[in-house]
Amino acid sequence: MKVVHVYKDYDPPIHGGMERHIAFLCHFQKQWCDVEALVCSRGVLTQRLEHEGVPITAVGELGRFQSAPVAPLFPWYMKRCRADVMVLHSPNPTAELGWLISRPRGALIVRYQSDVVRQATAMRFYAPFLMRLLGKAAMILPTSPQYLESSAVLTRFSDKCRIVPLGIVAEDYNNVDPAMVTGLRARYGGPYVFFCGVHRYYKGLPWLIRAAKDINARVVIAGEGPERAANMALAAQSGADIAFPGALTHAELVAHLHGSAVVAFPSCERSEAFGLSILEAHACGRPVVATRLGTGVEYVNEDGKTGLNVPPRNAEALAEGINRLLADTAMRESMGAYARARVRTTFSAEALARTEYELYEQVLAR
Repeated sequence: MKVVHVYKDYDPPIHGGMERHIAFLCHFQKQWCDVEALVCSRGVLTQRLEHEGVPITAVGELGRFQSAPVAPLFPWYMKRCRADVMVLHSPNPTAELGWLISRPRGALIVRYQSDVVRQATAMRFYAPFLMRLLGKAAMILPTSPQYLESSAVLTRFSDKCRIVPLGIVAEDYNNVDPAMVTGLRARYGGPYVFFCGVHRYYKGLPWLIRAAKDINARVVIAGEGPERAANMALAAQSGADIAFPGALTHAELVAHLHGSAVVAFPSCERSEAFGLSILEAHACGRPVVATRLGTGVEYVNEDGKTGLNVPPRNAEALAEGINRLLADTAMRESMGAYARARVRTTFSAEALARTEYELYEQVLAR
């Protein structure tokens, strides 16, 4: 079987949650099939690459409009793939329009990651094409039952939906330098509250910043992104003592997670469809205070078991939930232990890649 995964970017060079997820799928599925990736290059030239034995075609683009690559040759490259199964990771207008134009051979499976939330004007143009594409798909794979139930788009196609969560390699979060953890706790004044992610509008960081003055520990907000300068300015205005260490290497991320007492996940929009960084915290045995968005966030962070879920856009509720865990060491340790075990049994990237591959086989058998 030849499988081609289609998205905007690949990890490396782009280190994002979806890019890493697709890299995991390709890495593990190459055990059972001939797998490739088709993405865009973030430059005008098309490149043929290979990463860990996975061939990658990065199609030249002229730039990006509302995060979508403008790549005129993308439909032509899709047509040339000659895949038995093409897995299109959505939303991705470049690939969705490309598929409708080129109609490549093979079965179409849509890995539905999120509704389009913020780009309302673009959605009026884009929606008819998305609906046509989903109607043509042999199978649609949402990431959680909650997202399937709450998505006005997915409920129209629920008969062809099969739930397959995202996963991580939990073992990648085991190796930690104790000296680094000790140093971080000394730097931040003891166990701290931690967030790490790209600073985007839907991450809800202003609410965490407003809550910081009422949280009984130092708040550490790592990561880069388009909202970082505004978040740092808001922190300075609030007078809260918040650390912004910037982008972290994987080793630094693991050390920060192990050094923290609680991880905060204050996202405020449906654009936050799942929450891979919650799984990273759980892999390190750390409970998470997240928000109730009606998405996969509640699936990943089980309220009262792996952490607490509070209303979004509510600094008071966020501070209250975090302080509740900070004050109860036994609760934190119990939730962290359960969360660590659950990551290994429910969110193993290799096991989920196999589950997804078997669904490809079912589609071809039909």
